[in-house]
Amino acid sequence: MSDHVHGPNCNHGQEQAPQPRQIQVADANQAPPLFKNIANFLRDEKKSTMRTKQGVINGKRIDYFKGKSAVNAILKEGFAKALPKDHSAPKDRAEAMALLNELGKLGFILCVNRGDYIGGKHSARVLGVAPVQELNENNFYVWLYEGAQWRVYLRAGLLLAGVLTAVLFPLWPNFLRLGVWYLSMGVLGLLGVFFGIAIIRLILYVLSIVVMPRGFWLFPNLFADCGVVESFIPFYGWDEPKQKKTAIESSTSTSSAATTDAKPAARAATTIESVDE
Repeated sequence: MSDHVHGPNCNHGQEQAPQPRQIQVADANQAPPLFKNIANFLRDEKKSTMRTKQGVINGKRIDYFKGKSAVNAILKEGFAKALPKDHSAPKDRAEAMALLNELGKLGFILCVNRGDYIGGKHSARVLGVAPVQELNENNFYVWLYEGAQWRVYLRAGLLLAGVLTAVLFPLWPNFLRLGVWYLSMGVLGLLGVFFGIAIIRLILYVLSIVVMPRGFWLFPNLFADCGVVESFIPFYGWDEPKQKKTAIESSTSTSSAATTDAKPAARAATTIESVDE
């Protein structure tokens, strides 16, 4: 039996740390078009009415949802429009969960554990990948599938083009720079006219209150919730008279009082007649 010598490379009596479990996730972009349509339907909150919240996983913000919300969205009538004609919509919660399970297998969603808030009560929560990927209505899931990104790329391209166009303004031809100048002056002139009308109509209204019994408004619909043309129609208007409302209230109170007085009188008459009999 050889003597054991302890040294820096000796692992005698040391416990090895457990290795983190790796979860294999499929590529959702390789999934059949049917499941892409289903994922696009669920991600569209206007169509599916499925609520999503913001969470943070590995320092990245990501949308997550509850399994119950996804099942409710799948069982809605509008879900059938996302399916081909030869596919029928799920009829119960078990079939909806089975469809959600397929989304998990194809890499569209991932089961996570929800932690505490990062900041206040309504801030994002910390999320962690669940060691056991199981489908349950009470579990939470994050979206790994981002859908078609052409709109994002289009907006980014337009933003970049706008910035470059503004930066290269000194290199524009003279006629373009002159046109932009005239356009900017026209916009400033319209804004000046608008604020001028607003100030004038306010002055006229204050003066009319002092001189007249009712207030006078120039362009009474100027700040109303309507179209541009309707804001300048009619040309003028007056405040609603307050006396009509008072007269209606007084007449209503008078009639109600008369009715109240008539009921005791009728009761008294009935009592007198019964006594006479």
